[in-house]
Amino acid sequence: MVFSEAFFSQAGENAQPSPSIWGDCPGVRLRDEGTGFFFHEDFFSIGTATDKAPLGPFSVETTGTTVFTRKAGEIGGYLDIETGASDTNSCTLGTATMAEIVLNSGNKVWFEARLELGALADQGVYIGLMEETGFDAADEDVLADNCASLVAESLLGFQILAGDTDAVDFVFKLDGGTAVVPLADINLSTNGGNTAANLVADTEFKIGLKFDGKEQIQVFYNGNKVLSYTIVASTFPDNVKMGVVVASKTGTDTAQSIAVDWVRAAYQVRR
Repeated sequence: MVFSEAFFSQAGENAQPSPSIWGDCPGVRLRDEGTGFFFHEDFFSIGTATDKAPLGPFSVETTGTTVFTRKAGEIGGYLDIETGASDTNSCTLGTATMAEIVLNSGNKVWFEARLELGALADQGVYIGLMEETGFDAADEDVLADNCASLVAESLLGFQILAGDTDAVDFVFKLDGGTAVVPLADINLSTNGGNTAANLVADTEFKIGLKFDGKEQIQVFYNGNKVLSYTIVASTFPDNVKMGVVVASKTGTDTAQSIAVDWVRAAYQVRR
């Protein structure tokens, strides 16, 4: 038992999913036993991804000409996403709804991704969960045109905004309500130990969270827990069906890029 507790608390290898998040997740058993949903997208095959075309479990929406390439020199898949070079050009990857956080349901949610920014520039990035209407056939952008805020949709995840391009915030929003940021600059949290630092271009980092099935959201940076947040139902997207979203957008007439190594998410429907 002592060994298991120690293993669950590990941050893990930087390139791999964090045991601190996934140690209590049944993984593929959720899918195989019909008790929930699980996917791990490593982007081994990017094909000829274009607007409206599928990319693994994701559908793709773009404004402007987005270029998808495989990042060279990596073991495993690694997707590089470069937006068009016009202001407000964007790219959003989104899955079908696969999870919902319901207070005291006993149903857990896990999420983590590894990525890097091509530059610390005037742009916006959002990675996490979002309700279905935030990603639909209308090409609705996840980020506002000034890349200073997120759209008026229910969501739970991580933002990098134009006003602070070397930091990532943990954020959630309920419908058109005000975005709540329980912890800004999670990369600078002293709870993360000696990993605390500003984001650096072309340098990978991991961001993740998990819901304990009761009332706690735990937030992780590079596998280190930086926050335990107790949900307040009046402002939190409780009982909202959400899918996984990866979105980026330009803030000026300059192409921007992010590279995503992998994305993993799971939801326990029943035990």
